[in-house]
Amino acid sequence: MRISIRHEFRFATSEALPHAVQHLLLTPIETASQSVVEWSIKMDGIDASASFTDAFGNTAHLVSQHRPEKDLFISVSGVVETSDTHGMIGRVAGGPNLALFKRFTAQTRPNGNLVNRMKAHAKAGMSRVELLHWLMNRLHEARETAPEDDEDAPEIVAEDHAHVFVAAARGMDIPARFVTGYVLGEDDEPARLHAWAEAWDDGLGWIGFDPSVDLCPTAGYVRIACGLDAETTAPVRLAPELERQAEDTIRVAQVMMNQQQQQQSGAQEQ
Repeated sequence: MRISIRHEFRFATSEALPHAVQHLLLTPIETASQSVVEWSIKMDGIDASASFTDAFGNTAHLVSQHRPEKDLFISVSGVVETSDTHGMIGRVAGGPNLALFKRFTAQTRPNGNLVNRMKAHAKAGMSRVELLHWLMNRLHEARETAPEDDEDAPEIVAEDHAHVFVAAARGMDIPARFVTGYVLGEDDEPARLHAWAEAWDDGLGWIGFDPSVDLCPTAGYVRIACGLDAETTAPVRLAPELERQAEDTIRVAQVMMNQQQQQQSGAQEQ
């Protein structure tokens, strides 16, 4: 599937601000489930930015402006070719040490009861992949069965599901990481910036799990960055902190290949 993406951010800055720095995690990398056809980031200072691979294997940009203008505008656009690998990313060459993704953070502290249930299933003979699928199913079921009439209950979002999944996996000494990206909307749902999790299996490598919808990522997902939690995978981090000027504008859509590309694809298959 070929997916086009356009994401726009706008932040308010002060005229008295002498300097501003932005750390961007907005560039997808090549994986078993996606290849980048074209990608660009437009904003003041991006041409002189430092581009590097961070500790988690993400492509990062460090951008700075001297006396920035009133508004900071960031526009991301590109096209990514995706395929359905049933969530399997596999092994990524040059990736960080797996032990890095066993670290607990303030947002990924495991639930003892959940971990104990997983230990019981593992002791009964459940394989790691089966265990991870059970965890995804269980978290989704918990959301579906939550009482709707409890006004004081906090809203459960995809980010919460990903944190609980990652925490429980790490509680079982399984490397797991928090992932951000874009996902196509279904029916009348808008496209969105999304969060899910990935966990490690010694035989299959990295596998994606999305407890918020109870499935492994499909061809409708575009993976952007991974890390220990939402804080380490934030698309934009700013110093100093700046107020969001407006809601993000996100457009994610499937695009059809032109006739020449379709013919080339057919010839390769033959």
